[in-house]
Amino acid sequence: MNDLFSADRRNLPRVIPERIREAREARGLQIEAFSELLDITKQAVSRLESGLSAPSGETFGRIIAVTRQPPAFFTTPRQRAADGILPFWRSLKRVELHHRKRIARRLEWASDVVAYLERFIDLPTIDLPSLDFEPASQSIEQIEAAADALRSAWSLGRGPIRDLSAIMELHGFILIHEAVDCADMDAVSCWQSGRPYVLFSSDVTSGPRTAYNLAHELGHMLLHSSVAVTSDNINEIERQANRFASALLLPQDTFSREVLGTSLSHFEFLKQKWGVSIAAMAYRCKDLELINVNQHGYIMRQLNMKRIRNHEPLDELFQTREPTILESSIKMLLDHGVQTKDQLEEALALSLGDIERLCGLPKGHLDTRVVPFTPRLRNSN
Repeated sequence: MNDLFSADRRNLPRVIPERIREAREARGLQIEAFSELLDITKQAVSRLESGLSAPSGETFGRIIAVTRQPPAFFTTPRQRAADGILPFWRSLKRVELHHRKRIARRLEWASDVVAYLERFIDLPTIDLPSLDFEPASQSIEQIEAAADALRSAWSLGRGPIRDLSAIMELHGFILIHEAVDCADMDAVSCWQSGRPYVLFSSDVTSGPRTAYNLAHELGHMLLHSSVAVTSDNINEIERQANRFASALLLPQDTFSREVLGTSLSHFEFLKQKWGVSIAAMAYRCKDLELINVNQHGYIMRQLNMKRIRNHEPLDELFQTREPTILESSIKMLLDHGVQTKDQLEEALALSLGDIERLCGLPKGHLDTRVVPFTPRLRNSN
């Protein structure tokens, strides 16, 4: 009987060490916290993640409970680049490493979902103009020209852009909108398998700020596709992405003709039309030399004095449109009986809750497991 049991055990799927690390990083857990939750030492965690030892049944059960992933997650191989993906982080200092790892894993999982969906659905093709841009040149003229080229390629005209998220999805971007629980990260982007991905934070409630964040990441995807972010170049490529976002949302030829003063009331009037924050418009005016440094400082002091720097007037007029590509694709597969929820979970080997959040599906749309009832004694009083 013991020999038969051993033989059966040898035929069981083996836990892949790298996937334990992946699951831990995706929950934002550092090794010390993970070891405490598993009730093992940090050295034991390191051995599990490096493949020097295999988890016992009890430890494996705790890993599943802590990471909230199905057992198949840990036995299903994934093709990952040795160095991982290369997202464009706004800051390598303010965004702590465990946050960067967690968010990078979310982006990788989104790529897994897309690869699965593309087996059944024709997603929008990538449509970005080809530009001759050299990031090291620091050419403002090139950045302005790149923004104009994108407007022309996407037939956006020269006026305000509405629903930038919808426009980006139409042209092949994959957008993920979810809480990131990191105050220093509004959005992040990367290329995966030849497709641009942008994860932007639902913690940001200002529509104009979100539009600027999306335009910023769009700039990275267009201008910096061949650039690796380092501590030496991050400040410069961030300045370039900011300039691109401003030029895209506020074209020089049309926006500059409408700037007729420096009062907050005038900028509120401009905001109603352009859907861009007062702070961003003021900075654009300074860049275009429509106002001088002192005038820019005056506008910013007005915002600070009124305590409306972070929550500006009229923000409520510009609601962020939720991404729809992933959500509608999943619903289409299920509604037309192309795939079932069980098949989806089996194919992706990922928790249904994570699939819901990545795809913007309502909570419980996929994960319909019933919460067990726990009986309680009635209070006699």
